[in-house]
Amino acid sequence: MKITRVTCCLFVLLLSLVAFAFSTSAPRAHAASGTTFVVRFHGLSAFSNFDNVSPDGCIDTFVSVDGFQNTVNKQTTSEADIFFDQFDSCTGTELFAFGSTSNPNFQIDKKLLSASLSATIPVCCDVFGNTFNLSVNLTWTSTSAIAHENSTFHFHSKGFTENAHFNADFRDANASGTVSDGTTNFTPSPSVFAQTMSAKEVDVFITHL
Repeated sequence: MKITRVTCCLFVLLLSLVAFAFSTSAPRAHAASGTTFVVRFHGLSAFSNFDNVSPDGCIDTFVSVDGFQNTVNKQTTSEADIFFDQFDSCTGTELFAFGSTSNPNFQIDKKLLSASLSATIPVCCDVFGNTFNLSVNLTWTSTSAIAHENSTFHFHSKGFTENAHFNADFRDANASGTVSDGTTNFTPSPSVFAQTMSAKEVDVFITHL
């Protein structure tokens, strides 16, 4: 299942980016040999991609949205992320934005049969460097039986080492709903790809002095 494996790798990358963004508040272990940073994820998530072209064929809008619940040390936190890219081939202009929120209304069935996300996410940036809000209201409905992936990742260089283990159950799904700036719904058609997932991940980053 090639698409599934790619999605799992993207999910690992997303978690790494989130961990990097919040690294100032994450626990660190200091030693003479360097610094160790450990990221743990144990929870549920839903992921979706939308791709729509305007009736005149000029504007291609790509939207990627995820929501997840992560339980670490018996504390559960939620987050939603969005990536937005709109390219007008007739004028040669592009709008690129991304953002996240730590207080979404994200609900997901533990059997991964369905999920829903409602959130207002501030994103940056438009062509003028401004921040604006996108209102997200999406639902996921599974379309497949549960599949499973268990994988490890290792990377080593002179100054950096990463070791990761990823164990997940997931279902392919359809996602639909609205992603809007208050004027335009950027997801008028169902998702081109979506999944619901239950995952456990441990990612260890080591910097070498």
